[in-house]
Amino acid sequence: MNTLAALPSPARIRKKKQPLFVKDSDDIVVQKSSSSSSPGDGIRTSVYKHFTSKMRVVVCRTSSPIYSLSIYVPTVAPNNKGLPHTLEHLVFCGSKRHPTRGYIDVLAAYNYSIGTNACTTDDYTCYTLDAAAEDAVANVLPVFLDHILNPLLLDDYFITEVYHCDETGKEQGVVFSEMGSTENRDATYANDSGGKTRDIATLTNKEIIDYHYKYYDANNITVVLTGAFSDDFEEKYLQTIPSDIVKSYGCNSRAPMDCSPPGDGSPRHETVRFPSSGTSSGSFRFGWQGPKHGDVETRIALEIMMEYLAGTSSSPLNLRFVERPSPLASSLCTEVDDYIVSMLSVSLLGVPYTDQEGSQGNGDAMADQDIPHLYEEGYFKNLLLNELDQIYKTRFYGNAHALENAAKRRSDEMALGFENNPDEALQKTLRSDIVASHFSPESQGKFRIGLRAKQFDIAVKLSQMPVKYWLDLLKKWFIDGTVYSVAMVPDLELGPKLEAERKTRERVNVAKIYNMEAYVNRIKKAVDANNACVFDYMKRGIPLPDPTKSSVLPHTQSLVVLDRAIGPVTAVQTVNADSGFVEAQIQIPIGDIPEELRAYLVLFQDVLLDTNLVLPAGVVYDNDKESLKNEKRIQYLEFASKMTDLVTSRNACVGQGSEPFLCRGLDSIFVVGFSAPFKNYLLALKWTVQGILFSEFTLERILTCAQNLLTSIASEKISPDSILLTVESHFTDVLPGNEQLSNKRHMSFLAQEAVLTNIIEKAKSGKVDEVVRKLKDIQNILARATGGFMALSLPSKENSKQYIDAFENEWKMCYDQYAKVNNDIDGLAPSVDVNVINKSPFPIAYNSRFPDTKPPLLIHVPVDSLQSSASLFSLKLDDIPFHPTGKRSFNDELTDLISLDYFALKMLTLLMSRIDGPLNNAVRSKGYSYGASAFIRERPNVLSLWIYQASDIIKAIGAVNRLFMDILKDWGSFISDHDIQLARSVAKYQSVADQSTPKLVLEQSISNSINGFSSTEQYNTWCNTHIAAVKISDLRRVFKKYMLNFVDSHWPMLRLVVTTLETEMPARLGPYEKKTLKEISATYQTDH
Repeated sequence: MNTLAALPSPARIRKKKQPLFVKDSDDIVVQKSSSSSSPGDGIRTSVYKHFTSKMRVVVCRTSSPIYSLSIYVPTVAPNNKGLPHTLEHLVFCGSKRHPTRGYIDVLAAYNYSIGTNACTTDDYTCYTLDAAAEDAVANVLPVFLDHILNPLLLDDYFITEVYHCDETGKEQGVVFSEMGSTENRDATYANDSGGKTRDIATLTNKEIIDYHYKYYDANNITVVLTGAFSDDFEEKYLQTIPSDIVKSYGCNSRAPMDCSPPGDGSPRHETVRFPSSGTSSGSFRFGWQGPKHGDVETRIALEIMMEYLAGTSSSPLNLRFVERPSPLASSLCTEVDDYIVSMLSVSLLGVPYTDQEGSQGNGDAMADQDIPHLYEEGYFKNLLLNELDQIYKTRFYGNAHALENAAKRRSDEMALGFENNPDEALQKTLRSDIVASHFSPESQGKFRIGLRAKQFDIAVKLSQMPVKYWLDLLKKWFIDGTVYSVAMVPDLELGPKLEAERKTRERVNVAKIYNMEAYVNRIKKAVDANNACVFDYMKRGIPLPDPTKSSVLPHTQSLVVLDRAIGPVTAVQTVNADSGFVEAQIQIPIGDIPEELRAYLVLFQDVLLDTNLVLPAGVVYDNDKESLKNEKRIQYLEFASKMTDLVTSRNACVGQGSEPFLCRGLDSIFVVGFSAPFKNYLLALKWTVQGILFSEFTLERILTCAQNLLTSIASEKISPDSILLTVESHFTDVLPGNEQLSNKRHMSFLAQEAVLTNIIEKAKSGKVDEVVRKLKDIQNILARATGGFMALSLPSKENSKQYIDAFENEWKMCYDQYAKVNNDIDGLAPSVDVNVINKSPFPIAYNSRFPDTKPPLLIHVPVDSLQSSASLFSLKLDDIPFHPTGKRSFNDELTDLISLDYFALKMLTLLMSRIDGPLNNAVRSKGYSYGASAFIRERPNVLSLWIYQASDIIKAIGAVNRLFMDILKDWGSFISDHDIQLARSVAKYQSVADQSTPKLVLEQSISNSINGFSSTEQYNTWCNTHIAAVKISDLRRVFKKYMLNFVDSHWPMLRLVVTTLETEMPARLGPYEKKTLKEISATYQTDH
């Protein structure tokens, strides 16, 4: 036999192509709840390794319609120059394959995303993208990798993105501006990864290039993908990444990190002073080194311990330091940070501070005698350790089930996290393993992830551990551990001192410039090079995702208008989705609340579900089968503990937010609600309804909450964003037709400082009954209100009727007894008339409160505690309908596209505000500020222009003004026909993102009902039809009609600028009226 004849011919011989990525290990199943013990119930996670380098790609298959990309580069800071952070910024400026700055931003926007982003922490840098389609992520991934591994890192980019001085000596740069606003803070490791401004000023681009070479190699990269990826995703997309992009050049940053305690291992304390604006509070942070990365069970046990110590308002540390008539802190939080060696921390915010001449606590019989000594070195640490020792000696205050309950709460919180933000929950589960594979001495350079994959099983096991286990844990890691502490101390003189030092540096910087003309030209060259300019021919070549493969979270919804009202509820908005939790929100109208009660809403919302209850005879207590024969008093601690064990979250607030002084959404609605495992719904509902109707407003709780709220105002005064929004509301949130202040204005920290001070004085002087009377009047309004609604998010197969019936039964029983007990109260709102046929509360009308600002209001607020500036310009949009008006049928209004201007303007703001869009090009590329954006706020019906974290706010405002005039003259250079598709793509992402989790679907459903849509489907039809109809001519028209008004010095609007203390607004920008926070606050005292 001729063996040669049996061989295939050379033409038939094919060399099998080597896959770029190969399976690295068996799949891991990450648990997402306590019930996901079988593989099919968890999140299947696959790991792929590059065939020659150590690069990994981790694919986590969730059910989320949002597809997320995270690219990790383990990094450490060798000094305080901010090398990891500055490099993160420069990566986005262009790559070898794609040298055009802004291309990656445009690519991402065309692919159902709002753009790329990144963050730098103490031991890693992470580059991120969220998109609404699988192929969208695949289109961006290779370009993103090229930017990360092969960036240009040009000197021109360094000048504007990192640091430079202008011709006046003023220090500028995007990173410099960003870090200037967060200058004084503590870091986990010895050096600050973000950088300190003094050190950033000495950094060179060469150092950044060298740093990139050391850490940014394919060997060191891990890509994590989360979403509902198809089974062939790896073969279809990963294997097609150009091999040269992910080629390794041999650099491997894997090296054991020395995490031994600093110095000789003895306790260490640092004091950091920060500029304050009349602030009388600071903060403390206490830290202990925790277990090594591989000891997962102990790390989770410590998370449970932290949940017990401080997870709720009734936890021991909160009761000791926060929830008391004379608080030693306004809030407290704990963390178990998953570093190479974990860090345990307890942070106390709003700690009362008095300097040597201070008198806080002196002569006040109710003041705590510890307060004058809190900032003495070691004093607060001893208070904390003594409390921990007391917990140890009393065996958790005699509660044998304390840690068992904490373990269950921790499991519920983790499960809810996987529902509400599956990507972040997965990243938190995996990222510490990724970093440990590089830097942990335990890993020995081996890649291993999924150590926390069975964290729910571990939590169940820990919940069954005996009390001795937990006592030993507390003693070993906290009581006997070495404590490191940082005190943040307010300094009234530091702000002016830093401002004077800044002026001195500017003079020195100018003196260093040898040739001014050449220097100015050099900066101009760098600025010009930083302008993002993606030409139309590039846009035409961008790969687009398949629009048929994008979808929202599967769900059903319905609006049930009740035949008869249930207390304040006339309709129930229900959503069914894949969930193990129930969320219930009772939305009660308070628009007609009397003026004299509005100032008490902040205190009321803080106290309502955190005080004693007095249950009258006739209601059912807890799990009892029979109703009470006699009145039963429930102490605050029992009520708080019951709610803590039943729910994962609860809220009582005006509007839709959780911030005490900043009302978001409608301030005419009071919301009381909770989220709980569905098996706890009935009991959680019972306690919530009883909390609404039977809360008792005691002296102790009034004083505790009022003092904590007053102390927390200090943090509002050092936040430029909080100041901007609060001052804007002061000047623009005006009730039409009368002199009364709105709920929103009454709740601002500008108004509340005097209100809370007055409440505290009354409580301490024996006049607390006056306060109690106001709070009970508000409670009576809630009890007797009509015209509200309830929102319910339920598991997929649950029938809403049984949940509504349960609410009806509980409310009727409780309200009947409430009416008997309070029959002597003069009703401030009518009780429900059962003979009146019910009607839907929707839509809820809104009348703009933006006043007639002719001439325009120009307000300048200098604040001595700020290290950066910001501005907010706002003008009203009364002539644009955002949603159906109800004057004609839905189909008729849709056919006529009555909201075309709104959607055109919304699309224009998206284009203008892109990361490398025109607005950011105008201010960021020049180093004037961290960024700028334009946006519409539907209620209060305004168009706003925001410049934030500015090192030179005057030049930033001037740059934006010039930009608008340039757009008017040369529209096509800034907005092209291709940008319509880009704006539609971003809108598509936003639509999917807003309906991607059960919680977000419920929020969207509430918003839709308020705005007059009968369903989410109708809302989506309204949006999609209008967006598809918008043309480039519409964008240009609304630019001229609305946005261009920002540069018209005579157009009615509010121009608000918040700056550092010494900033003066030049006359060329208009006649700004200078007002201090103190002066604005004084107007409220006059009003009251």
